[in-house]
Amino acid sequence: MNPTRSLAILAVVAIHAIADTVGLRFTDHGSGSWWIANSIDSASRWSVPVFLMIAGALALDPTKGGRPRDFLSKRFWRIGVPLVVWTAVYVPYRLFAMSGRETGWDPLTAILTGSPFVQLYFLYVLALLTLLTPFMRQLTVHGSRRAQWGTALVLLAIGIIDHFSAVLAGVGEPNIATRFLPLMGYYLLGWIMRDYLVRGAGLVWAWVGFVGSIVFTALWAGFGPGEQPWMIVYEYMAPTVVVMSLTGYLILHRFFSNDARRYMGLRRLFPYSFGVFLLHPLLVYSLRDVIGVPDTVGAVLLHGLLLPLVYAFICAVVTKAALRTPVVRIAFGEIPAGAAAVPPPETDSVPEVPSPEATDAGDPDDRDRPAPA
Repeated sequence: MNPTRSLAILAVVAIHAIADTVGLRFTDHGSGSWWIANSIDSASRWSVPVFLMIAGALALDPTKGGRPRDFLSKRFWRIGVPLVVWTAVYVPYRLFAMSGRETGWDPLTAILTGSPFVQLYFLYVLALLTLLTPFMRQLTVHGSRRAQWGTALVLLAIGIIDHFSAVLAGVGEPNIATRFLPLMGYYLLGWIMRDYLVRGAGLVWAWVGFVGSIVFTALWAGFGPGEQPWMIVYEYMAPTVVVMSLTGYLILHRFFSNDARRYMGLRRLFPYSFGVFLLHPLLVYSLRDVIGVPDTVGAVLLHGLLLPLVYAFICAVVTKAALRTPVVRIAFGEIPAGAAAVPPPETDSVPEVPSPEATDAGDPDDRDRPAPA
C-alpha cells in the first residue's frame, strides 16, 4: 500500500496546483487551459478517498488490537501534534503571505470549520476517525462480513445524501466536529476490501468503472448545468468519485502487489509522503510569483503534471532533514523517545512516517497480513 499512498500524494499536489484554474481564477470556463486542468483534476479525485481507505485498512485491523489508550497515545503524536503545529503555521501564512488573495478570512471560523488551509482538513478528519477507531474495531473483530458491508454501505449512502443536500439545496455545512462523518464509509470499506486482489474479468470491470467515472466527471464539469457544474461531481462523496475511488483502490492494490518492486521510486517516496502532504502548499502558492500561474495550456501542463514531481522531491528532501532533527521531527509525526507506549514498528495508519532506515525492508503494510482473497 505504500506505493499507492505515494502516488496519491502526487495526485493531491496536482489537484492543488491547478485548482485555481478549474475555479476560474486564471482562465474562463471551457477554454483550452480550463479543459486540461479539469481533466487532470477529474483524474485525481480518487486520491483522498483512497488515502482514507488505506487508513481504515490498516487501523481497523483486528490483529493490531492492543489497548485503546496505547493506540490513542501513539496517534496523538502521529496526528494530533502535527495538526496543531501546522495549523499554527498555515494560519499566519494565509493571513500575511496570501493577504492579497482574499479579504474577510477569519482564522477562528476557518479552524471551527475544520479546514484552516487547503490540505489540513484531512488531519481534522483523520483525528476524529482515530478517536472512533477503537470502537469501530469491535465491528471488524466481532461483526460478520455481512454486518461490515452493511454498515459501510449505509455510511457511504449517508455521505452521498449529505453531499447532494449540501450542493443542491445548500443545507448544512461541515465543521470541525462533523467533517469526518460523510467520509466514514471509505474508512470502513478500506478494511473490508483490503484483501481483494482482482483478476481477470473483475480487473477489467474495475478499469471500466475507473476510467468511465473519470470521463463522466470531466464531461459533467464541462457541460453540466449551473455556473460551476464541477462542484457537484468533484466532491469526494459525489457518486462518480465514489465509483472512481473504490475501483481505483482495487486496481492500485492489484498493480502494486509485488513487494520486491520499487515502482519508479514510489516506494522510496513513501517515508516522506506525510511531509510532502504538509509542506507542498507552501511551494504551490509561494512560487507562483516566480514561475507564473497556470493560465495557459502549457502552464497548466507544467503546473499539473511536472511541478507536482518537483514539489514532491523538494518536500521529501526537506522532510528527510526534518526527521533527523530533534524537536522539529515531532512536527512531522515522529514520536519522542519514551513519550508513548509504542508497540513494535508498523505502518498502521495514515499519515504514518516510518524511519528512512527501514524503507528497504519490504512493505511493512503487508507483514502478518492474511493471503489476499
